[in-house]
Amino acid sequence: MNEPQGHPEPGALELLATYLRRPSVLLPVLGLLTFVVYSGSLSFEFVWDDWPQIVNSPIIRSWSNLPRAFTSDLWYHVARHQVYYRPLFVAWSMLNYALFGLRPWGWHLGAVLLHVGAVMAVFWLARRLGLEHWTAAVAALVFALHPVHIEPVTWVSAASDTMVTMFFALAFGAFLKGRSSKRIPGEDEKQKLGTAWWIASLALLACALLTKEMAVVFSALVGIYAWLYPAGDETSPVKRAFAAATEAAPYAVVTLAYVLLRKHALLHSTGQFDPNHGMLDVARTLPLVLSVYLRQLVIPLGITGLYYTPYVTTAILTQLVVPVLVLVAVLVGLWYWNRREGHSIVAFAGLWLLIGLAPALYLRNFGNGDFVRDRYMYLPSIGFSILAAVGLRRLPSLKGWSAQAVQCCAVAVLCSGYVCASLAQQVYWGNDLLLLVRGQSLYPGNPYTMAGLAKEYSQRGAHEKAIALAEATVRDHPEYGYGPLALAESYIHAGRYEEGRQWLERVNPEYAKSEVGMAGVAGLYGQMGDYDRALALCSEILEKEPDLYSALYNCGNIHLMDGQYKDAEQLLSRAVQLVPEQAAPRHFLGRALLQDGRNAEAQPYLLQAVAMDSKVWDYHYWLARSLEGSGNMSAARVEYQRALQLNQDSKEAKLRLAALEAK
Repeated sequence: MNEPQGHPEPGALELLATYLRRPSVLLPVLGLLTFVVYSGSLSFEFVWDDWPQIVNSPIIRSWSNLPRAFTSDLWYHVARHQVYYRPLFVAWSMLNYALFGLRPWGWHLGAVLLHVGAVMAVFWLARRLGLEHWTAAVAALVFALHPVHIEPVTWVSAASDTMVTMFFALAFGAFLKGRSSKRIPGEDEKQKLGTAWWIASLALLACALLTKEMAVVFSALVGIYAWLYPAGDETSPVKRAFAAATEAAPYAVVTLAYVLLRKHALLHSTGQFDPNHGMLDVARTLPLVLSVYLRQLVIPLGITGLYYTPYVTTAILTQLVVPVLVLVAVLVGLWYWNRREGHSIVAFAGLWLLIGLAPALYLRNFGNGDFVRDRYMYLPSIGFSILAAVGLRRLPSLKGWSAQAVQCCAVAVLCSGYVCASLAQQVYWGNDLLLLVRGQSLYPGNPYTMAGLAKEYSQRGAHEKAIALAEATVRDHPEYGYGPLALAESYIHAGRYEEGRQWLERVNPEYAKSEVGMAGVAGLYGQMGDYDRALALCSEILEKEPDLYSALYNCGNIHLMDGQYKDAEQLLSRAVQLVPEQAAPRHFLGRALLQDGRNAEAQPYLLQAVAMDSKVWDYHYWLARSLEGSGNMSAARVEYQRALQLNQDSKEAKLRLAALEAK
């Protein structure tokens, strides 16, 4: 019996494609894939600027400080000359602190979710720009997985770039939505809806501006889009330019209002300008900087947070002529491609890439060599993602392969490469030591890397390595302001106090005058036994910022070293309340109580410190002292043995264990 002829059953791939054509299905799939790729960052620690910007920030502890976020510098407590005005990022930090305290996994979760939100915003923006469904999906996929985004997704302090990009993309999409609605004549409801979208785009732009400075280019991109895609039938270049300026004007007004608000909030900031290099050096170096960014987009290997690209003063052929030739070739290629396309999406995406990066190209705002940061590419890379998607969707058929099959395979290969490169390189953001060792291996001349690695070695007891690196920093980079601090810390931690004191006097005065700087300097004076000078600094800091964690912690330890146990207890107790997730303040509070003769109160804190961080040898040593004092000899013996496993050179632990064994 013949079965009736009908439509063949669709295959699994056809069914999947049908479902993925629905944004309600596609976007969750994109979000889940993005989250899985970056889920490993949930185990990462706070690194680099996270310590001053999050752990040591006095402003994020309470929602009552929110108005202050709109009237002060993000880094006001670290250095007076900073110019980071980011109140909405501070508000996001307050939310994270309210939800997670200082548990790093919660903050990393928030950073990854921001990236997921940005991916969805990119898809919506691509659709509003006129890209068909699958091209927009590929653009969002490339944006989601590109390894150049490792820094802003896995480093909490760079989440401001993710946040500003999400608001920026939504604002531009809302502008496009409102623009298309207003072009429909005779439909009042759609005209009103267009006005609502236009107002929403202005509000979203304000949010982007209050998140990070990169959003100042928004009105320029609106003007460029309006020039490339005029709303009317303007044919005269003058009329076309006037119409574009008219469309951009409201966004320029919002940007101007932000600039005035920012200027008022940062009234006492001196700005950051490099007086040692003029505009000629900037002009010579810009092609190299742009070519490095281009390389990271096209070949995303060697990803790090610590690039080093100093001003171009020599090797003109390789560092100026070759980059210029490469950039000219890229521009010619984009121009030709745009002509072939027959419409302006290639031109607009290329200009998005360049204009979006523009705020990061005024090199005199940065220290010499500190010009390239992957996070600055997060917003501009939307343009690259669109170019990549359009290019992939134009791939032709090959022998035996349809164009659709070729395109799918190319997308699969590219994104698989991105995933592998991302997983292999994001692990270096796991902790400070990994980050700095990676930076040192790729860019050994970076003074920030050298000084930071010296500090890490010093804290881990590798004093000779630390001193050698710090000395090299000061010798090779005398202009680097934090080199003397790194050398002073290395000498003092190694017990070479006189040399340490000499370099401490040369510490960057801007840093030494800030609250965080004074707290660090006070701790170093305390370690050298200069308690009067250290405690004078402590009084000055705590009068200004009574909730500054580093001041409470360092000053509590100074009182402890000076034998002022009651004062140490008071300050360290407040440090524990502010940062309950950190083991160190609990340990030193326990020591203060123990040395004050209050062993029963001390022991819980000492136990908690060991449970929170079992890798610090003196945590075990002082817990053993407490256990021994309370008569628990067997447990004390175990803790002395663990202390010696971690530090075989501890004479105190050896003597106490020997005395205990003799009983």
